[in-house]
Amino acid sequence: MPETVFVLGGGANLGATQVGMLRALLERGIRPDAVVGCSVGAINGAVFACDPTADGVERLETLWRNLDGGTICPPGRLNALWLMTRRYRALENNDGLRRLLERHIGGARFEDCSVPLHVVATSMTSGGEHWFSTGPLVPPLLASAAIPAVFPPVIIDNEAFIDGAVVNNVPISQAYALGAKRVVVLHVGNFSRPRRPPRRPIEALIQSFSIARNHRFELESSRPPTGAQLLVLPAVDPGADLGYHDFSRAHVLIERAYRLAADFLSAESVPASGDQPTTGASAHNLSRS
Repeated sequence: MPETVFVLGGGANLGATQVGMLRALLERGIRPDAVVGCSVGAINGAVFACDPTADGVERLETLWRNLDGGTICPPGRLNALWLMTRRYRALENNDGLRRLLERHIGGARFEDCSVPLHVVATSMTSGGEHWFSTGPLVPPLLASAAIPAVFPPVIIDNEAFIDGAVVNNVPISQAYALGAKRVVVLHVGNFSRPRRPPRRPIEALIQSFSIARNHRFELESSRPPTGAQLLVLPAVDPGADLGYHDFSRAHVLIERAYRLAADFLSAESVPASGDQPTTGASAHNLSRS
């Protein structure tokens, strides 16, 4: 059974903050025995699980610092009203994201990761969560990040899958199922701020999706199994003016997340991997929303 499991939740462009969190964790000697990821957290988790070192985090940071939203979603198309009424499965294709993953992950398989990796997607057949931990990495990552209506479902073994966040955005339940004694959660949405009223249909869709997907995490994080230590790192509030398509502030989000995580780990006296815990069974960051 893994001693420490890192759980990386979904959150689109706010996934940049997970890079700063990972850097702070490694600097304190906190390393995972397994990584669990959903959506953008699955992508970050895959890159990190392949090289769970400071060099690996640096490569992940370089990816985010050079990322352009147009690489994933060509600008202008999401605002085209006619797309909402055309007979397409989604507003966008996933070609840009696929090329990005193939450039940074190539033909890697789950078995190539230095630590075990588990990625969740939602089955459109059963409506339940489906876990991937073997085989090629790229298709499950595309599936886990396939935001409904924005990206098309991904077909794997004749079954259609969409964003894992639909059913389990911050999958601490999988870390519990693996028998983890310490679960470290890199959740990008646990900050308190009134939500800005959506100005476009796509913003209303994404905001509603965000509200729904956070509900399960709130329930599960309040009841960790006996003997399991749950550490929820503080998230960065990006401000109300950061659009879902804006990747230009990735470097700022990374640095802010690093400082917050480093301060939190020091204040909570979180021990390095292999040391005996000095905190209670659940050291939550309680500023979640």
